[in-house]
Amino acid sequence: MRQIEHIEMTERIEEIELDPKKTALLNLIDLAAKGNIEAAEKVALGYYSGEFGDKNPAKAKKWASYAAKHGSLAAKELLSKL
Repeated sequence: MRQIEHIEMTERIEEIELDPKKTALLNLIDLAAKGNIEAAEKVALGYYSGEFGDKNPAKAKKWASYAAKHGSLAAKELLSKL
């Protein structure tokens, strides 16, 4: 039974790793968390547009606020739409 659970879990991990949208999002979040404001803008815009899956206005606002606080004009513009 444990072997089957392990195989199923491995298959799920491989699915996550192979999803290019999720991979791109995670890479951008990693960069943004390290202070890359352009990456934070892209995360915000992606959540706003649904580029990474479902649209998520709350997450778009979170990342846009972070980027705007650090001088991003694109993020300030996005905030005006949220």
